[in-house]
Amino acid sequence: MFDIKKFGIEIEEDNGRYIYRRNGIEKVVFGKKIIFDLFPIVSSGISNYLQLKLRIPLVIAPGDKIKLEVTAPYDIEVRALKKKKWIPLETIYIQKEKYTLYGPVESGILCRYFESEIGKKEDTAILSLKIENQTKEWQEIKKIVFPAKFHLYCDKKIYYPPLDLVLNNLGLTVSKSEAVKGLREIERFIKDIGIQKKYTMVWGY
Repeated sequence: MFDIKKFGIEIEEDNGRYIYRRNGIEKVVFGKKIIFDLFPIVSSGISNYLQLKLRIPLVIAPGDKIKLEVTAPYDIEVRALKKKKWIPLETIYIQKEKYTLYGPVESGILCRYFESEIGKKEDTAILSLKIENQTKEWQEIKKIVFPAKFHLYCDKKIYYPPLDLVLNNLGLTVSKSEAVKGLREIERFIKDIGIQKKYTMVWGY
């Protein structure tokens, strides 16, 4: 799906070992018949959460349900296949790595930060949202925070799993929806055990 040369990656085979080089980084992988490939991954960086700051806020009427697509970030992980096991070598950041704090300093959570737009854009993934306002008031959504440890999907584009957003008296609950039909799930590398699939935003949205 990605061209290794596009990212300035050089791989040299030398007597039973492979030398990996990119932008001053050099690593040696020992073994025969090593396969190198690039995998899109969710952009979480040093955090387990992602915050999408919507460039244009969403305003939703009481009891209303809407569907839309927004842009989301992804990074690329370089991996080597050795003895049927993928070994991560390096993460290439497609978007500039930024972080923000969601909530109070004492108890908030650190999030990878990304400014999201409605629709599709080059070098970003596609995230489908289903939003339901269960309150009796008009609601405005300026940002979305959710756990960012899951797998991506692809055809010619990169897709996040769809998210369901529910506005109620507790806040905004964000949960992972069903898998994307008709799309290929990218190589499983993260174990599902212990992955948080739901988060309620109680410090504003």
